[in-house]
Amino acid sequence: MHRRGFLTFLVGGTAILFGCRRRQQEQTGAGAPNQADPYGSGASSAPPTNTGSYEFIPVWEMHQVPKYPGSEPGELSPLPTQVQNGGTLSFAVPDPAEKVLEFYRTALPALGWERKPSPSGALAAQRGEASLTVVVKQGEHGSTVLLMLTDAV
Repeated sequence: MHRRGFLTFLVGGTAILFGCRRRQQEQTGAGAPNQADPYGSGASSAPPTNTGSYEFIPVWEMHQVPKYPGSEPGELSPLPTQVQNGGTLSFAVPDPAEKVLEFYRTALPALGWERKPSPSGALAAQRGEASLTVVVKQGEHGSTVLLMLTDAV
């Protein structure tokens, strides 16, 4: 069964709508079937990269963007930016929005990201020339998360 969650993000006065599919996983007792790499890294059989207690999103590993535990970020949607692999990723998780935000509030500074002012339901951080925005929308069955990696301003 597929459900779609949507996030609206304002960029330069223009509203951008992002969709994210949520898959309900069925317990079949068998191992999970092989699936294409959801990160577009081209290394579907490679083990996840870990640094300390954080696993990084492979396409953003060079920026040390942590992957939310248990999440499956979708494909990278590129944005015009000077940051390598800049763009957006979205995913859905069963956890409440506040738990997701708390993970990023803790993980990003531990990885050298400097937190910046941000509105409620979002988090902004900068590391070198990169800026990361985390937007979390609470839904009926969990949260939809949008990560946006762009140029620092």
